[in-house]
Amino acid sequence: MGIVWTEEAIGDLEEILAYYYAEAGPATAQAVEERIVAEIMALTTFPERIRTSDRVPGARELVVRRLPYVVFVKGVPDGVVVLNVVHTARKFPE
Repeated sequence: MGIVWTEEAIGDLEEILAYYYAEAGPATAQAVEERIVAEIMALTTFPERIRTSDRVPGARELVVRRLPYVVFVKGVPDGVVVLNVVHTARKFPE
């Protein structure tokens, strides 16, 4: 079972990391990246453990612990597709 990132999800993560890099420094940006990626990678063993999404039909929402982010993913037969990484204060989808 694998993890596939959409271009949109990669762009979301890059924007998040750029913000933390500029506002809090490279160590904080790296810590944020490690937490988000670790939470996503943990889905390879049991992707159904996260709630279904009311906002994105057919997707599930992974709340990143201790960070204000939600990751929208879709289960596929051979893994998980990461659709978006969104700040909890952001109205999504618009």
